[in-house]
Parts: sequence; structure tokens; C-alpha cells
Amino acid sequence: MDAARWEWRRSAYDDRVHAFPAEDRASLIEALCAHTVPYAKAARTHSGLRCVSCLLIVGDALAVHSPGPVDNTVDGPR
Repeated sequence: MDAARWEWRRSAYDDRVHAFPAEDRASLIEALCAHTVPYAKAARTHSGLRCVSCLLIVGDALAVHSPGPVDNTVDGPR
């Protein structure tokens, strides 16, 4: 899963922000966590409570597709 292929939308059904496929414009859309909602009832936003399942799925996908280990030391690489 490519991070550029999904977007955060708040579902009017559970008032949570879910990750939905960015290119999906069907009348009924499905989030990564399998939550479904009519497209018209899913407002594109970053504000609100996030769906924990969507966060975990997105986070896992980002970790798998990361370019490699990151040096988090204070002084940087030696």
C-alpha cells in the first residue's frame, strides 16, 4: 500500500477519521479497516478521532515500505 493512495475521511456514521482509498469515488466506499460509508457521508479531513485499526494498518504498511533503518542518535551517523 502506497501512502499516496489513501486519504483520511471522517465517517458521518461513527464520527471517526478513517483511511480510505484516494481514487475511490464509488457511491459506497470502504476504509482500510473495512468500515463502509456512502461517499457523500465521508468528509475529507484530518481533524477528529482516528480509527485505531486504520492507524495500525497504515503504520504497518509505512514500516514495511520504509527505505531502511533510520539513525535516531543525537549526533547523527558516525
